[in-house]
This record gives sequence, C-alpha cells and structure tokens, in this order.
Amino acid sequence: MNKWLKMTEIERELAYNPKKAVVNHEIFQNLATKSAAHFRKKIKNKFLNISYGNRKKEKLDIFVPNNPHKCPVQVYFHGGYWVSRDKYDHSHLAEPSIKNNIIHVSVNYDLCPDVTLDIIVEEAIEAIKWINNNISKYGGDKNNINLIGHSAGAHLVAMALTKNIVKKESFIKSATLISGIYSPEITMYLSVNEKIKITDRVSRVTNVLNYKLAIKTKILVIVGEHEPKEWKELSIEYINWLKKNGVITKLYVAKALNHFTIVKSLSNPRSILTKKIFSMIDL
Repeated sequence: MNKWLKMTEIERELAYNPKKAVVNHEIFQNLATKSAAHFRKKIKNKFLNISYGNRKKEKLDIFVPNNPHKCPVQVYFHGGYWVSRDKYDHSHLAEPSIKNNIIHVSVNYDLCPDVTLDIIVEEAIEAIKWINNNISKYGGDKNNINLIGHSAGAHLVAMALTKNIVKKESFIKSATLISGIYSPEITMYLSVNEKIKITDRVSRVTNVLNYKLAIKTKILVIVGEHEPKEWKELSIEYINWLKKNGVITKLYVAKALNHFTIVKSLSNPRSILTKKIFSMIDL
C-alpha cells in the first residue's frame, strides 16, 4: 500500500503539499515574482512570449548572453503543482546562466484544470522539440540542451526523458530534477486536486515510474534539506527507478533550503546549488 494512504488528511497535506509545509511560502513566491520583473526590465538581450505551440500558454522566454555563438542551452520548467505560477515568476533564474555564457529558456505551459496533466506533458515535449529546432537562431547550440525542472516542473522533465523525442543521439546533455513529484496519483488525496482534477487514467499515464527511461543522459536529483521527509522520499524513489534503468546518480541535499527558498538559491550566481547545476553542463 502507498504510504500516503495510511496517513491522515492533515499528515498528507503537510507531507505532500509544499504550501502547507511552508507556512510563509507566499513571502518567497512574491519576492520571486518581483525579482523576476526587475530582471526582465534591466536585461536587454531577451525574447519574450515566443509561441512553441498553439495553446494559450504555450509560450517561452529566451535570455541570451552578449554575442552568443553556439552557447549551451538551459531550459527551465517551473513548479506550482501544475495549477499555478508562470514563467514570469522565474525570469531572474536566467541571471546565473547568462553570466556563464549559457542561454536560458523559461517555459510556460497550460495549467490544470484548463487542460489535463497528460496534455501538459505533451506541451513540455513540444517545447523541447521547438527549442532543438529553433535555438540556433538565437545563438544556442541545438545539440547541447540541458533541462531543469522544479517540483511539478521536475515531473515534466522526468516524463520527457521517458519519450523518444529524437531517434538520433540525444541532444539533451543533462537533466536536473529539483524537489520533484513523480507519481501524480498522490494528488488524488490532496486538496490541490480540486484544481488538478486528476483521474485514474491520467494519473496512470503521467506516472514516470510506469515507464522506462528513453533518454539516458547525465542526471542530477536535488531536494532541500528542510523539505518534509516524505517529500524527500519521492526523489529517492525516482533515483531507485533510474538505477533500474541503468543510470546511477546520488541525491544532492541542498543545505538549509526548503521547497521555496531553493528557487531563490537558483537565482544566485554564487550559490553552491547553482555551481552544482553548472557542473552538469558542457561549457
């Protein structure tokens, strides 16, 4: 029996709903939104709201360093339990990248309940394909794409790695999955499902652990030290799944960080976490 089925409603919320686990999460999220807006205002080399698909929120932003030429590409999928947040809340995460001559792409996607979770997975794959086909126009190296996802975004990255996006050698050179959830079935027992509205079918087809790894690349799995024990266990379970698929990696625990402060750390060019992620990229 899955662990969450044995828990009380309050225990489940504290363990698997980050907004319940971090009571002052709004402070960190509001700060992120302000920091992102400030960064967009000051940065010159940007291309905003580029469509990669036909749905309403299939848009992405591209931030480039000065005089880009075949730069590595970092692609970021935001979190928000597939029901909230926006690429515009995370623009400032591009600052460390462009300072290291890396193009940063921030991806939006439609949210539940406007679409179902399996549609969001399809959109994430559409975005990756679009970037591979078009990023060279912006000075990026189409064969050096590095995926990053936080929380629900980590799930989208993990799902993308189970799909045969290309038949030739993969252009995805690394993937960093931060504080992810990989078995959406959990949400059926949480208050957030009022918006996700996940069904048995959708939970089954969007469960990463139901698939095999199709794209084998360098993979880094991260959680915050101050996240609930049960939430950390989700990443450990994913690492065990990776091992069965022939990829050996260890869990990196980001010291003194929770589910929301970890995002702030990603915007700091000097943070240990940022340097750890950059070590995955072939510069």
